[in-house]
Amino acid sequence: MLSFDAVHALAGSLVAAETDAHTAGWRQPATVLLIHSQPLLDAALQQRPAPRSLHFPLRRDEPRANMAGLPTLLSSLAVGIGSPDTPYRATLNAIGQQIRRTEPDARLMAWAACYEDIHTISGHSQRVRCVDAADVDGRAYRITRLHGEDHPQTLVDDHPDPDHTPATYPGLVALVTATASFITTPARTDVDVSG
Repeated sequence: MLSFDAVHALAGSLVAAETDAHTAGWRQPATVLLIHSQPLLDAALQQRPAPRSLHFPLRRDEPRANMAGLPTLLSSLAVGIGSPDTPYRATLNAIGQQIRRTEPDARLMAWAACYEDIHTISGHSQRVRCVDAADVDGRAYRITRLHGEDHPQTLVDDHPDPDHTPATYPGLVALVTATASFITTPARTDVDVSG
């Protein structure tokens, strides 16, 4: 279970991902993010490493890379990862091995998707960039920035209602479920993993 501090740090890393996308400009391909962290290494120092993320930009020519197909793509990735002997599974194994090699106590925190969409507000269509995420405890995160706004808005929902979550949420939850064992190493008894 993620602590309050871990949830706060995760939300901050999602805002940072949106800020990076904002700096790159509009009309960027959608990106899928795997976010992980390490447990507290020294209780006396009370320092927690910031969440780290791996970014997987989708190819512009991927038919499901637009918002209409992104929820399906996320669900397909989760199914592919869960199936033995698929390229997705082999890729995730390689990613998990690399994470564990560099950060032996890494823990999966969340999966996220950064993408552009169109929102209709008061009958007017406006571009918006969204970063949606699902963490290991099932929380839903949404960072949004309307085109022309200086700062994004952040929402963290501890108990998301399926009727009011972004269309990407089920696929992100499926990715968390499918990948938890690949990224999370066995718990050690000599470290605090509360977040």
